[in-house]
Amino acid sequence: FVHYAKNATSDIEAFLYARFLQPAYQGSIADLTAWVQEKYPKQDLRKVLLIEIDNVRQDIDNVRNMCATGMLDHATAATKISALQKELRSHIQAVRSISDGMDRRGLLLAGADRCLRELMQTFDGQPAIQQLLDDSALLVWTTIEKEEKT
Repeated sequence: FVHYAKNATSDIEAFLYARFLQPAYQGSIADLTAWVQEKYPKQDLRKVLLIEIDNVRQDIDNVRNMCATGMLDHATAATKISALQKELRSHIQAVRSISDGMDRRGLLLAGADRCLRELMQTFDGQPAIQQLLDDSALLVWTTIEKEEKT
């Protein structure tokens, strides 16, 4: 789990992974998030890109203002604005990609977690089936991990 907590891109993923372990983690997501952030702080790349998007927008506005005041000729301003807009679109696409990937993965993990918890509650008190469900939970987690890496 420690290896996963160090390398997971999301605290939610670490929480869901901890719930698959045996014995399963019983604490809250807030407690686990605080522990992960304390022990293995991560930089939020999405937040960094959003700040970068704001900076690029300001740069575009500055170039437009410089052109309007005559500090830059129109051809140079057009070239700079074009390059900045390309960078801006690239950052926006990167944010979308990060968000979509995290959303998809989070939904898959949450769905698998919910399904397995419901099955475990349904078959509570039947040790033979409980053991099969525990093994299935690890198999599901491993399959999801392998699919994400390929």
